[in-house]
Amino acid sequence: MFLFSCNTKVDVFSEGEETTVVYAMLDPSADTNFIKITKSIIGNIYEVGQDYSQSNYEYGEIAVELKSVNDTIPVHLDTIWKWIPYNPESPFYSGCRQMYYYTTEKLKEGEEYGLYITRQDGTVVSSKAMTVKAFTINKPGGQINFTTYKSFIEWRPEDVSNNIHDIAAYFEVDAIFHYDEMMPGATEYVSRSIVWPLKSGKADSFINDRIFTFSFSPNAFYSILESNEYINQNSPAGVERVVRDFEIRISAASDELYNYIIINNSSSAIQDTPNFTNISNGTGLMAARVIKNKLIEVGDKSRKYLHDNYPQYGFKYPDDGE
Repeated sequence: MFLFSCNTKVDVFSEGEETTVVYAMLDPSADTNFIKITKSIIGNIYEVGQDYSQSNYEYGEIAVELKSVNDTIPVHLDTIWKWIPYNPESPFYSGCRQMYYYTTEKLKEGEEYGLYITRQDGTVVSSKAMTVKAFTINKPGGQINFTTYKSFIEWRPEDVSNNIHDIAAYFEVDAIFHYDEMMPGATEYVSRSIVWPLKSGKADSFINDRIFTFSFSPNAFYSILESNEYINQNSPAGVERVVRDFEIRISAASDELYNYIIINNSSSAIQDTPNFTNISNGTGLMAARVIKNKLIEVGDKSRKYLHDNYPQYGFKYPDDGE
């Protein structure tokens, strides 16, 4: 899954002047938005790379402001220290504490935000990014039937005056099958899920007139179920499972995020200078994404089919009252 598994770390070293490194992902669907601000390592990275002060600003060394470009109202930012577990693929930026700026204010969809970082030497590092514009998932409707051969997923802009080509640059669409599970000897159910990637691509590949849409085959879910490693390796006699919901999840990325990942998605632990950056007087990325979802009921016919045709998985039918 492109937007969830891609490598978006920004590891930079330099033999010259200090460079401010920014990673900010604006997500109106998130409860909390984080901004990571570090600095390039100067000199021999193998000698100083694991010295915290070489890659992180101390509190008070920089002034950080995030605000809406339209109304210039600042977004309240707090700071938090987070321990970054050691990662052998990024040895010089892990196994240490790092400070993050964050906000719990709800960001607006389709709003341009500016980030301004003032260093002690007077340099202002800045960037602007537009959050993904609002859209609503319309289809499927209230129920899914896995025995059907064709169904449609459809979403459209909430504001019909918006140009559909400007909503987002890239979409990733997944289906998620939710169920509860109780192993033999257990007394409580545990919630589990199976993720089914449906389609991903540039926004234009989904556009049909004024909507985003594509078709998929619900009955292909049974092949996804049969090939699921977890459920095949964890279905002892007596296991009980109860079908819950079927979820459609649509992740949308801005142009900046899409371009950055395409250009910079490297497995290298150290990269000299990113090929794509939208940070003025610095380097890194300020971009946007959003995740929308819709829960759909699994139809009675599908629940019965799972019970009758996959007895080894222990799906109950009827499952009322569980």
